[in-house]
Amino acid sequence: MKQNGLFIAIEGMDGSGKTSQLERIKQYLTEKKVSFLSTREPGGIPVSEQIRNVILNVDNHMSGLTECLLYASARREHLIQKVIPAVQSGQLVICDRYVMSSLAYQGYGRELGQAVLDINRLAIQVDQREYWADVNIYINVRPEVGLERIMAKTSDREINRLDLEAIDFHHRVYEGYTKLSTQYAEQFIIINGEQSEEEVFEEIRHVLEKLLAVQPEQASELE
Repeated sequence: MKQNGLFIAIEGMDGSGKTSQLERIKQYLTEKKVSFLSTREPGGIPVSEQIRNVILNVDNHMSGLTECLLYASARREHLIQKVIPAVQSGQLVICDRYVMSSLAYQGYGRELGQAVLDINRLAIQVDQREYWADVNIYINVRPEVGLERIMAKTSDREINRLDLEAIDFHHRVYEGYTKLSTQYAEQFIIINGEQSEEEVFEEIRHVLEKLLAVQPEQASELE
């Protein structure tokens, strides 16, 4: 399948401010009259939203591998049903989390390692092609900062099952993102998420301006 649009994932620790920034991004793209689709993982379509409820429900207990497989299942259907059609129609797709979240949270946080990459490469393979995000905009905040924001309930965001993990888990996730941003440097754009909300968006806005200046056919296909 030929990719005509652009696929951007917004990544970061819980409490990094992704949700607030996504609202600003949507407003910016609307003002610029850019054709875009905003979606999220896990979720975005009915079956994936149901899987999201299972994964994040604080009353549910499951192994790390089960969690990983559920994320991958939700991702595949979301990709096939929603993301690929939008990108192929020429839209800019903005997704709250994608593969890098699984590599960080399950690969490093749950210490599942290579298995997470193997599972997700299978999940994102469609018609003999792997659909990675063209760009991962990573909002970088230390775990203590993100958790403090969550527990202070400075937003309407609900506390989920992963938020309640021990601090060591969140440190492993953060270490994972740090290593992934080096390993997949060509796919990552790192934003300092510990600035004010306005300053964070200014950095993101500059990134979007550069990406929108690139013709769709020039956007790299990251395999």
